[in-house]
Amino acid sequence: MITALCGWYWQSGHSAGVAFVSAAPLLGPIGDANFGGLSGYEIAGGRRHLLTDRGRLYELSGGKITSVALQDVNGAPLGRHANDSEGLVALADGRFAISFEGRHRVDIYDGATGAIVAVLPVAEGFERLGRNAGLEALALSRAGELVAIAERSGASRRPFPVFVFDGKTWTKTSVSRRGAFLPVGADFGPDGRLYLLERDYFLGGFRTRIRRFDWRDGAPLGEETLLKTRFFRHGNLEGIAVVEGQGGPYIEMISDDNFLPVQARELVRYRIKKPLK
Repeated sequence: MITALCGWYWQSGHSAGVAFVSAAPLLGPIGDANFGGLSGYEIAGGRRHLLTDRGRLYELSGGKITSVALQDVNGAPLGRHANDSEGLVALADGRFAISFEGRHRVDIYDGATGAIVAVLPVAEGFERLGRNAGLEALALSRAGELVAIAERSGASRRPFPVFVFDGKTWTKTSVSRRGAFLPVGADFGPDGRLYLLERDYFLGGFRTRIRRFDWRDGAPLGEETLLKTRFFRHGNLEGIAVVEGQGGPYIEMISDDNFLPVQARELVRYRIKKPLK
């Protein structure tokens, strides 16, 4: 039994498409109790942007860290029942698209002030998502589509709902569900393909999977698994950014510590080994 379990654990991970580069603690401002619960991640203009699941947006640039609280239409910080922010996309002119669960929605915010600048329409189907199973992942396609992916599908063999906003209306598609992994983050890489970050949880430990999809006519196609880690390899990785860098394209991920001292808060980097199309 023990031998079989050890064998399963050893075979449970693989990294056919990426190579591990580094993992380092992710430190916030000294004494800042709001720095934690990191769920969304973007790299834009040489700056790293981190979103907490309590409605706060951080920027890391040149060794400096700044932050703003996301605000409602009245200019007040988002309340406890509306601030579960999960997915992050950098837009033009310092604006960000942010997805939420609980009150499932995607809205646009000013990154410098935290003010809401646009309220997007609510898609048909948002209301059927579970309270803690909403729009966990958000990405922006080359065509300018916002792509929001729900964390759960409602059944172990049912594809995950994917909502696509073309600037005017939402349409719905799906992404395949494979095993116990659940979507927690997404990004479109320099190759125009969709990179989906997923996690699984067991006995206090997390494991991570990254799948890559072609994106055609507003839907994911051509699934490929780049990484599947063993349990406890990393923390609760939830945010992902895919960018070009020295030595080629790479993937960075951040972990959500759930504001618990026993969980890791780290920045993890992998290099993409397979050539980009």
